[in-house]
Amino acid sequence: MNEKSLIEKIINSIFYSKSMSKASKLSNNSAGILNVLKKALNKIQEQGKGPIIDQIRNKLLIFGGLIKSYATGEYRDIELKNLVIILGSMIYFISPIDFIPDILPMVGFADDIALLTFAYNSVASEIEKYELWLLNKNLNS
Repeated sequence: MNEKSLIEKIINSIFYSKSMSKASKLSNNSAGILNVLKKALNKIQEQGKGPIIDQIRNKLLIFGGLIKSYATGEYRDIELKNLVIILGSMIYFISPIDFIPDILPMVGFADDIALLTFAYNSVASEIEKYELWLLNKNLNS
């Protein structure tokens, strides 16, 4: 199964639909956003090390910085649909029961990795805008 068909299957799955629905409801709930972030960061820490895990960890850390800044009210310059994409992908990631259940050895995280990468690429302009804001904030501090 190539990456594109895997993404299409994930996006068309009930698991993704439920994650996006939860994300939409959470988008204005700062405590809920921070809770999703905490669970996602805890889950990626449990995965250990390795080039792929490290790439996903980096994406989650960038997502995490953005949504933490959003949840605290410090940064609000993000389109709602992109916030929901980020939250939805993180909710999907933390769910053990999804398109490919996490309990399956070796392949259980393939869908999580594919979706997080897809989401990251989908909101790349938001990430660039956030990182520029962060750089300017740090330069002016």
